[in-house]
Amino acid sequence: MTERKPKGLVLCGGNSSRMGRDKGLLSTEGNLWVDERVETLSPFTDGCLISIRAEQRTEYTKLILDREFVEDFYENIGPMSGILSAHDLYPNEDFLVLACDMPSRDPWIFSELLNLYNSNPGKKSYFFTLEGKVEPFPAIYTSELLNEVGLKIKKSDFNPSPKNILERSNGIGSDVPKEHFRAFLNYNTLTDLTVAGNSK
Repeated sequence: MTERKPKGLVLCGGNSSRMGRDKGLLSTEGNLWVDERVETLSPFTDGCLISIRAEQRTEYTKLILDREFVEDFYENIGPMSGILSAHDLYPNEDFLVLACDMPSRDPWIFSELLNLYNSNPGKKSYFFTLEGKVEPFPAIYTSELLNEVGLKIKKSDFNPSPKNILERSNGIGSDVPKEHFRAFLNYNTLTDLTVAGNSK
């Protein structure tokens, strides 16, 4: 059976207010974080999009060549804005979504997620649980799930958090072994970066 691959999506549209600078354009050893995330996803996906806000386009397209961008269309719904905007562009695609501030390249994480995806067709989402709690990224959001979310998003009582959406979807999760916990770290402040550098 041919292995299915979702389309990749790297989320860079956050305001990065706690970091004080655009996290997607931070660099490690000369490599932009956004480029590193795309390269991390590439072996496990069928192409990759980068989600940005409209005001980020000039800077991103100047620094990042040969990448496909999608601008956030929705307002005030957090990360789901980027995910739903990508879904609007490719309504029949499932998306493997990764945040730009998650630097792990742990191949087990993405191999396990892809295996979960291919071994359990028909589920609406594929994700990890860390000590019993659902992790919103990296995760696979199917076109079926995103179509449902798109219909609900304008309702005043709808909670648009990715974690809530995954918890309530007809999805399937995989428990993360302790040796892979670090793959789910994300860096929100300069202090986080300093601590991470000192812990290596």
